[in-house]
Amino acid sequence: MKSQTKFNIQYLNHFYKPSLKAGVYYFILLFLISSCSTFIIPGKTKHKSLGKGYSEMTADDFADHLASLKTSFLLTPGVRVLSLNSRSQKYLQWVTDEIISNNEIFFKELKTAKVTILDNDAPLHFSLPKGELFISRGLLSKYIKHESMLVSILAYELVRSENLLYPKQTIVPIGFITLERILLLNRLAIEEKMEIHKWAHYLTVRSGFDGEYYLSWLQTQNRNTADFILQVGDANLINREESLFKAFLIKGGDEDNLLAKKNSSKNFYTFINSIRDQNL
Repeated sequence: MKSQTKFNIQYLNHFYKPSLKAGVYYFILLFLISSCSTFIIPGKTKHKSLGKGYSEMTADDFADHLASLKTSFLLTPGVRVLSLNSRSQKYLQWVTDEIISNNEIFFKELKTAKVTILDNDAPLHFSLPKGELFISRGLLSKYIKHESMLVSILAYELVRSENLLYPKQTIVPIGFITLERILLLNRLAIEEKMEIHKWAHYLTVRSGFDGEYYLSWLQTQNRNTADFILQVGDANLINREESLFKAFLIKGGDEDNLLAKKNSSKNFYTFINSIRDQNL
């Protein structure tokens, strides 16, 4: 799904000689257009000349660009990170390692991942390239009832992070980026989301967890659209996702789930309780 980068830069021509003031405005406008040019998700190709001063952005460049937004996001006023004890940190590391290590054929780039818990009441989850995953305290404390549901969410974000599945745009660095803006960077067309759901469900089952909770996760969002509107953006979208995912399971997508684990681990409950305790 990776394609080559294309920068679209348009030059403005005038039929008269502009005044000094107009020239300043023209320069600023040209700078903004150049800085905010959009691009298509790049493939891993060699640099190709696009004219003097410009070169094609590779997949690695794209990943570095988006991953670097983590620093700006965490420095944004109002964004708070929940402090975790060492046991909780080890548990989250174990979960992501289980997903990656049990699906080494799929994960060509990611060998590990980092989960950051946001101190936010809204139920949220999103990611950035290079295994940077984010999940909110509100989501964990209110809606994650089973370990397999947590794995489903993390698997979904790992699929995106591995394959650089993010909207085709650059962000001009200004030192911070709001939560709303970074959530927009994580929204995709329903066709793209369904492909991710299918892969994430498969990876969840392959990791030894209960794939039935993937559907439960989609149903949870559908039943609580008012709470999840910041996450999904469109209430009708999650209803459509649930219907399409059910159709996928009916066609045989859930065959391997017979060998999945049915119970959550003690470490999961210890982790969730530690998050809920911080909510008191």
